[in-house]
Amino acid sequence: MTELARIKIKKINHVGIPINDRKKSFSLYMDFLGLKVIPSMVDEKHVIWSKTSDGTMVHLIEPQEGPGNEMPNFHVAFEVENFDETEEILEKSEYEVTNKQIRHDGQRAIYIQDMDGNTLEFTTHNNINHSTRIVDEWGYTKNS
Repeated sequence: MTELARIKIKKINHVGIPINDRKKSFSLYMDFLGLKVIPSMVDEKHVIWSKTSDGTMVHLIEPQEGPGNEMPNFHVAFEVENFDETEEILEKSEYEVTNKQIRHDGQRAIYIQDMDGNTLEFTTHNNINHSTRIVDEWGYTKNS
């Protein structure tokens, strides 16, 4: 059994979908598919947080340098049962930890890449702390 096999995944927390231009993509994701824009819990203007009717999050991710630049990678975030144990397993594994994060709502995340360059994110649950962040119709978030 590998170290990674001991991680206990509860559910998919969110997926990150690369898009080139939010003003072009919103007609599909918001108008046609009915995703609802929600406040972002990270300070990255190129990441638009949205959710489905059951609360599953979808992060639409524009190129950091703006439309027409290199597209970000697709990623999936797994919510785990025990974040501290997961973090320890990942740090001792053969997979390089590429990032760690604590978000505005207190959610913690740790990232690795698989052998094909896909980003795998492991998280605690959302909304650990109350957040007063607000979002406009184009997905730009600010503190209220």
